Amino acid sequence: MSKYKILFLLVFLNLTLTISGQEKDKVVIDTTRAVVNAPDQKIADTIKTSLSETTKSINDTTKVVVGAPTNQIIKDTVNTQDSPLDIDENRGIFIMADNGNTQFRILGSIRFSALFDNKLLSDKSRFNTYDIPTGAADFSVINYYNSLMFSRIGFEVARKTSIGNIFIRLETDFAGQADGQSSAYRIRHAYAQFNQWLVGQTWSLFANVNAQAMSVNRAGAPGTISLRTPQIRYSFDIPFRKLKGSAAFEYSLPEVSQTDSTSLNYVNVQTVPNLTARINSKEKFGYLQLSGIAAPVTGVDTLGNKSSFLGFGLSFSGYWETPNENKLIFQATYTRAVSHFVNMFRDNDLDLVYNPVDQDFEALSSWSGNLAYEHSWKNNLVSTVSFGMADIVNTEFQPPDTYNYSYSGSINTFWTIVQGARIGLEYLYGKRFNMDNSKGQAGRIWALFYYDF
Repeated sequence: MSKYKILFLLVFLNLTLTISGQEKDKVVIDTTRAVVNAPDQKIADTIKTSLSETTKSINDTTKVVVGAPTNQIIKDTVNTQDSPLDIDENRGIFIMADNGNTQFRILGSIRFSALFDNKLLSDKSRFNTYDIPTGAADFSVINYYNSLMFSRIGFEVARKTSIGNIFIRLETDFAGQADGQSSAYRIRHAYAQFNQWLVGQTWSLFANVNAQAMSVNRAGAPGTISLRTPQIRYSFDIPFRKLKGSAAFEYSLPEVSQTDSTSLNYVNVQTVPNLTARINSKEKFGYLQLSGIAAPVTGVDTLGNKSSFLGFGLSFSGYWETPNENKLIFQATYTRAVSHFVNMFRDNDLDLVYNPVDQDFEALSSWSGNLAYEHSWKNNLVSTVSFGMADIVNTEFQPPDTYNYSYSGSINTFWTIVQGARIGLEYLYGKRFNMDNSKGQAGRIWALFYYDF
């Protein structure tokens, strides 16, 4: 074999092993030079020695582990929360430094959902009782839909330092909206943690995804809060009954209804950050959380006139767990001018509404709550029954067909086929009532299959 063919093979080896680090690159470069300059009889010995050193360099630098390694770096330094169908911490492909100081994780999930509706509901990504048609629009029509929009991909990096652990997470899916179309690329989580600090986008402190029941419906029962916001957060221990607390500055645009007059068309702005806080406690019987928000809500018209309110909300949630892992889950929430934090009210402009008599805006209040019972039949079979209600405190100037309140109930079963793979089947029924007592009802059969790798 000629020196040039051997040189080509070594260059190819260099390209295919670039992930192994600078030390390996030096070995291959030195070997390449040796082949060009050495006599023919020394080429074989040179290659053998160099490849041995390259392999040793790779093994000393990193190792790939499928499944959680025994020396995994703890990721959660500020009590972040995981929703019931999030990817487990032990799933994924882990790339570990041999010294145990650095960890890289690749995680993902393929999620296929299919549903049958008996009404023409506009939102196929969630079962939202606000969208139930009423009056003349309330007619039955069976329709089918399926999607892969909830499939996820993500990356995590954890590193130990002399002053604390650094953790970074980026997770995305395809459940966003772009140009009126669903299945657009969307960032779910993108944040960094250091000691008690978190900066980036993740669950709002006003939410409590720990107090959500397993459900195919990503919006959960009426009253569920699971909004992700950009934020700067600080977490701390409270020296009483082992309580934990967190406070944050968050960004979330208020939702202001538009007027019929173009001269009074309002633009939503956030003048200062929202202030959110929570206190939680892990008890022997379960988990409790009290959370609150204070938020400036401002609308500015084309003439520069402003309507400003101080929005606020309070939520109490948690679960009670029996010894056989059954759960009773609850949440109760009140909001004023921040209804968009509640999943079913989001994107419906229910923070401020225009009063045509006073020619100004008024803040709306909402009450909501839900209750669920989760029963474990076996280690791989779980069923949940849930019920929830959500009410808007209307004003007298709103149109008669304006939403007043709604309720819904659901029953589902999730079967864990193997670790990381589940099938869920759920039936949901909901009813909506308007100010003029007109009403509508809808049902959905929804299936979800997913595999977390």
